[in-house]
Amino acid sequence: MTCLRFWTREDNPKAKRKAMAKQGRGTILTVGEVAEQIGARLVGSGSATVSGVNSIEQAGPREVSFVTSDKHAQKIAESGAAAVIVSEEAGDGRPTQLIVDCVETALIKTLGLFAPKLTPQSGIHPTSVVEKTATIAGDVAIGPAAYISHGAVIGPGSIIGAGCVIGENSIIGANCRLDANVVVYHNCMIGNNCIIQANATIGSVGFGYYAVEGRPQLIPHNGGVVIEDCVEIGANSCIDRAKFGNTIIGAGTKIDNIVQIAHNVVIGKCCLIAGQVGISGSCRVGDGVVLAGQAGVADHIEIGSGAVIGADSGVMDNIAAEKRVLGMPAIDARKELQIWALKKRLPDMAKQLKDVIGRVDKLETSEDNRQ
Repeated sequence: MTCLRFWTREDNPKAKRKAMAKQGRGTILTVGEVAEQIGARLVGSGSATVSGVNSIEQAGPREVSFVTSDKHAQKIAESGAAAVIVSEEAGDGRPTQLIVDCVETALIKTLGLFAPKLTPQSGIHPTSVVEKTATIAGDVAIGPAAYISHGAVIGPGSIIGAGCVIGENSIIGANCRLDANVVVYHNCMIGNNCIIQANATIGSVGFGYYAVEGRPQLIPHNGGVVIEDCVEIGANSCIDRAKFGNTIIGAGTKIDNIVQIAHNVVIGKCCLIAGQVGISGSCRVGDGVVLAGQAGVADHIEIGSGAVIGADSGVMDNIAAEKRVLGMPAIDARKELQIWALKKRLPDMAKQLKDVIGRVDKLETSEDNRQ
């Protein structure tokens, strides 16, 4: 019997790349092209085609990987990746290596090369509602079932996702992206180049009440929210409007999913706020502050620039600039770690204490008998 070998696209790299692109698998590049785009020095062959990025353990022959730490360097030779981004040449040069000064920066560029190109056509979907007094730039994209209220302004290049609501007199800057079901209440201002992920809420009424005749009575919140340029807000996060003045999120700040920021909070520039953080009313957070996951901040607290608040910490007092704190209540991180280390020894220490008390009791009993 004669065995027939059928010709496939594997035999024709150009045809294969075109076919993969048609199947919606995104950008297809050679390793050499990736090296050129990210400014890497190529060690090995640059002819393999790649279509994405994956971890060093899971990367396949059509993917680029990376190593950011020396402790993972031994995994390079075992990796199935077409190429690995590294800061210095490792092993025998296999697989192909892309040598860069900073792996993290190169990784950002590489991921950008293969990011899905989600660019909707500009225009207003027929199921959306835009009030006549709203101002919409010519190249804005507004998705299905969105509502743009009276006096709202949408800047050029912005994308308003399906089901979004932009309240009365609110302003969305240029080149913003609001994913599905984002709600921006009235009299709020979003700067340029902001990203707000699905189901986030900007400008809701804060949790502010006075006790009147023994019952909580809601305080009117007449202020607004100002989100400065290049801010990113994660899915399901809420930023409350101010009682008066504005709740402010500084330029370049990045907010994770499910974060609560209360009324009249002022957050500085380039802060990092991780998931499930809660910041109570009227707090002041400086520039470059990091709040790790599930940290909580009591009301009217001031946190100095550059401070780091550890995960699960409860901030009950002001934090100085550049201070690192941890625990509940939050104290100096090194002191809290020492306490944690001592906690591990508590069972042994309790046993030792019990033994000491027993010996003391025996000595006292013996002394009483001699008397």
